[in-house]
Amino acid sequence: MTLRLHKVSKQIDRLQESAIARAEKLRADLPKVQRALDLAAGRADLAQKAKAEAERGWNGAMPSCGEAIAFRKSASAAPAALALVAVDGSQVYPDRHSASLFYAINIGYFILRSDSGETAADSEPAVFFEDESLFPDGILISQTILNARRTVDEMSVLSRLAIAERAAAPGRPVFALADGGFALRIDEKTFPPAERESLQKRFFSAIDSLAREGIPAAGYIARPGGSPVLSLIDLALDPSPKGKAGRGGRTPFPGLDDRLLFETLLAPGERSAVFEFAAYWNDLYRNREPNQSAHFFYLNVGQRYPVIARVEIPEWTAKDPALVDRVHAALVEQSSVTLNDPYPYALIRADEEAFVSGEEKQYLEEQMAVSLIRGGLRFNRSEKLSHKGRARKH
Repeated sequence: MTLRLHKVSKQIDRLQESAIARAEKLRADLPKVQRALDLAAGRADLAQKAKAEAERGWNGAMPSCGEAIAFRKSASAAPAALALVAVDGSQVYPDRHSASLFYAINIGYFILRSDSGETAADSEPAVFFEDESLFPDGILISQTILNARRTVDEMSVLSRLAIAERAAAPGRPVFALADGGFALRIDEKTFPPAERESLQKRFFSAIDSLAREGIPAAGYIARPGGSPVLSLIDLALDPSPKGKAGRGGRTPFPGLDDRLLFETLLAPGERSAVFEFAAYWNDLYRNREPNQSAHFFYLNVGQRYPVIARVEIPEWTAKDPALVDRVHAALVEQSSVTLNDPYPYALIRADEEAFVSGEEKQYLEEQMAVSLIRGGLRFNRSEKLSHKGRARKH
């Protein structure tokens, strides 16, 4: 009735050997990659080559905003007066074994007005149990679709609150910050057409509103995976005139990713150059009016040791150096507040508002059951779930 840890103890012991071997390989490979970056930075035609290969299906990072790929910049001082609006979201997935079939989305937000020190924090919960919500395309909503709905709700709340802050104090700079990536990544094979179109329409409405107001926006990804910059370095050093079309962003540096590279390159508070995503999902953002192509830079918010984040920003923020500086400075300042675990304080607070605990989920289910009883309806949890509950109490 539990994990027999003694049966995996020998495997756990081997973890140390594997970790040491991996660390030694990385130490040997990183100087080679750093030299490759310096060589790639010397290619005058790199931006044109990356754009051409992206059109042939290559995935990676494209140079952008006129910054050399080895560019680094320290943070400027954050604005003395700034309204920072941060959002995060959580969800309760539908469970066929519960007494009632429903799902819930909870969007938490935190607002900091640095000139006055005022803060505001709250959440916007919603419960969905109607058939049209639960069964898009005739089948129970998947976690992937529900996650996308939550992302769209997050962006809608972020846009509305940030614009309200701008209206309340027109002379005060505003910064809109979301947890995770800033783009809605939708696989056409996974989403019913009507669902996809509805989500995209709502998402674009929210970010277009921010763009019209000139409010810089960003998505913050802690401990990011992926290697778009490494893919760009590989592309730059490829002697073939056709580059790496069709390779899907793979690199010749196994075990390495962008985060590990920039841990060795960025000093505390520094950011990398701004890059544009070369990826199939970004075509939707790039090939529309207004252009909302997704860009990004890496940022070291650590002080005692490197803590690398990927900061994703839309076109209107990326193309304005003053807005990039505002995003950069605010994130460094926010992360300095949390000391030993550098992470933007505003996102921590937004997460606290968004979090749905196990006890809260259980209470929600109980209230749904009470509602059914009042309506004279029979309800019960599945036999499987009932047995699991009894067994795990012992």
